[in-house]
Amino acid sequence: MIGGYRMKKTQNKIYFYSALLRLFLFLSIWLILVNGDVSSLWLGLPFVLIATIMSMTLNPPICWKFSAFLKFIPFYFKHSLMGGVDVMLRVFHPNLPINPGLIEYQLSIQKGLPQDMIANVLNLLPGTLSVELEDDLLYIHVLDIENDIKKEVQTIENYLSNIFYEGKKQ
Repeated sequence: MIGGYRMKKTQNKIYFYSALLRLFLFLSIWLILVNGDVSSLWLGLPFVLIATIMSMTLNPPICWKFSAFLKFIPFYFKHSLMGGVDVMLRVFHPNLPINPGLIEYQLSIQKGLPQDMIANVLNLLPGTLSVELEDDLLYIHVLDIENDIKKEVQTIENYLSNIFYEGKKQ
């Protein structure tokens, strides 16, 4: 029970600091828009508060591990380079070796930013393009349906579930 209390306390702390940061950013934007005229705060402060509340509602803070993100960076750059080279070789090949198709992949990573991130990172894999993300189902267009794309998607999903604290759905 104590562990659950600590986790809840940590989440509340993250939520509070995120709200405070967003409030500061929106207030700064307001002050920039009015050229630093603090006498306009009577009008701007309600809008700053509404923007902060809407921001926290539409895009709640999420916990992530910086060390896991650092481990993801080399993987990201390697696959980005491989994707570019693979497509280049296919385009310049005289027979244009492609076997395009659409595959479905059932995501097990949590909704929100983690799923959005996996859909965007997949665009860097050799010959893949995220087409649609509907519920937990991701549709991926591939240049060669024979490649084992699902294994690569699983690898990316594992990286991202390590980055985000609650990466896998229960």
